[in-house]
Amino acid sequence: MVICFIGHRTVSDAEQVLQRLLDAVSSLIEQGADTFLFGSRSKFDFLSWEAVTQLKEEHPNLKRVNYSAPHETVYTSKEEREESEEFFSKMMKREVHFKDFEENVPSQKSLNANKNTYIMRNQEMIDHSDVCVFYYDKNYLPPKKKRAKRFVVADQPKSGTAIAFAYATQKKKQILNLY
Repeated sequence: MVICFIGHRTVSDAEQVLQRLLDAVSSLIEQGADTFLFGSRSKFDFLSWEAVTQLKEEHPNLKRVNYSAPHETVYTSKEEREESEEFFSKMMKREVHFKDFEENVPSQKSLNANKNTYIMRNQEMIDHSDVCVFYYDKNYLPPKKKRAKRFVVADQPKSGTAIAFAYATQKKKQILNLY
């Protein structure tokens, strides 16, 4: 069974959400889940990766798969990750760590998506999943974006998580919302 994780960039109650993720992922593993798909742009992605990584110690057969947009770098080799961590730690003069994955899937849908690559990547993850685990607050609005040089006009963008939630609903995917 394949599971994907999609959620807002910010998570206010991270410790509680991590515990809910551990409980949910444990239950999904009992139901046969063994492959977990991740994006890369949110705190929820990181917490989801953390939950699966903790449970991987008890269940070494679990597979963490990163769906990457064209501009993202992913490490599937421990040696490559460690070399990059060492390089970036020296360059930034602080300790830097990257996440491990067993596989990277370059998102085909996001190749021609311009600035909305994460929306297309999320749709591709949903398409390849049996269950979608969300952290979705229907009242959340992302920060307004300013546009135009002469006039200051604020655009209210749609939440990428809201777009993904609607897509998963339309595709009749099993959805688990941990918000």
